[in-house]
Amino acid sequence: MNYDWNFARLLPYVHAFAKGTLVTLILTTLVILIGTILGILLGLALHKKLPRIIVYPLVDVLRALPPLVLILFMYYFLTRQVISVTVPAFWVCVVAMSLNLAAFTSDLVRAAIENVPRDSLDAGRALGMNEAQITQRIVLPRVVREIIPGMTMLYIAMLKMSSLASIINVREVVNTAQTVIADISRSLEAWVIVGLIYVVLVVPATYGARVVERWTGRGELGER
Repeated sequence: MNYDWNFARLLPYVHAFAKGTLVTLILTTLVILIGTILGILLGLALHKKLPRIIVYPLVDVLRALPPLVLILFMYYFLTRQVISVTVPAFWVCVVAMSLNLAAFTSDLVRAAIENVPRDSLDAGRALGMNEAQITQRIVLPRVVREIIPGMTMLYIAMLKMSSLASIINVREVVNTAQTVIADISRSLEAWVIVGLIYVVLVVPATYGARVVERWTGRGELGER
């Protein structure tokens, strides 16, 4: 191997990589918050007979579109020529990735609601609970416990998917690396740093997801 590794050339860009990492985390956090709330609302709509006629095709289209295609579509759609105002690239990614997350979240919520045992619902009614109380005390706790493992995996996927924001020049980690490479032509070193940043971010999140999955599994065993 004749390649001359020289990570010292990247030292002046430490601050830039740190800022890019922060942008990645902020982007992912916003996507998780917005996408989860929207996904839950869509999931509840899928459980209702009338709204599902409209919501199902919308969710299917969003799930079918590759995230990169969705980001590029939103980038050119959310402009002054189309909607009379140009949305900044960062928020374009937030919108596109939130829609992607919401589409998958909605199906998890729908399936979890449909998996609530009818015996539990009947028992709640027999105790004199109204529908709001049944939803609050029986349906929601079970739905939340059931979707958590799948949601944690989706959240990790959103963290990694945030790298697609670089395609529309959002200054996250990957875009930072591209800028550094253009300045000093040290491609391998820059991508090693990017890889290490994602490992540091994703690996602890993955272990955390496994802990949560075991915790929710114990809760289900306790119910049985």
